[in-house]
Amino acid sequence: MPLLISLNQVSKKIEGREVLKHIDWQVNRGEHWLVYGLNGAGKTTLLNIINAYEFASSGNVNLFGHQPGEDGYSAHEIRAQMGYISCELSAKFDPNELVRDVVLSGIPQTIGLYFTPTQDQMTIAKRLLEQLNISEFETQPLGKLSSGEQQRVLLARAIINQPKVLVLDEPTNGLDFVGREQFIDTLKRMFYHYPETAMIYVTHFIEEISSNVSHALLLKEGEIHAKGDIDDVINGHHLSKLFNMPVKVYHHHQRYQIVRL
Repeated sequence: MPLLISLNQVSKKIEGREVLKHIDWQVNRGEHWLVYGLNGAGKTTLLNIINAYEFASSGNVNLFGHQPGEDGYSAHEIRAQMGYISCELSAKFDPNELVRDVVLSGIPQTIGLYFTPTQDQMTIAKRLLEQLNISEFETQPLGKLSSGEQQRVLLARAIINQPKVLVLDEPTNGLDFVGREQFIDTLKRMFYHYPETAMIYVTHFIEEISSNVSHALLLKEGEIHAKGDIDDVINGHHLSKLFNMPVKVYHHHQRYQIVRL
């Protein structure tokens, strides 16, 4: 598979403290990665480096064949090849903005729609809403939707440019059970239509990880604790060491559950 993101011995210091240490990690086309760790493990810093918002202090970073600092490198062009959702993103939009326009704003990656879409772009947005089974929201104001529905709309916005990598930073944080499950179902539909899109999914809740996730990266105190195929990583052995607490992992209906022993 084509290599999209490569980190080789990447470290990051912030105010003299090493928050990432010797990270070796590669993301290939079509791989769906869980990034998991406790608060302070380095997840946010890792995402900031991948999203071209921060530079590594040492090591080699390669994003879509380009290295930060080399001639021709453009952070804007790097981000243009990524889709992004966080739990805070919806609050940045005008609640009166129509869902259709929120989705279309993903083309230039702006908060709000500041251009006149072509008919082809309108057709793409409409088809995307249909593919994700949320076309009923097309002409509704974003603020009239529930938090879970808003996140599903933002998923459509994130993939309207068919990005190479989709970054989901705690996308279900704050959602109720129904909202979370509906978002996961929408994510499954998205990958049915866009199977080559790679994903990096950050969460605090193993229970929401679906069968679409193929790999896992565990971070502990800025270092990689484990990485690889998800079934080889998300187990009682690795998670007990990650938490410094004995736990057991159950795999039921293609979902994970953690129980403290």
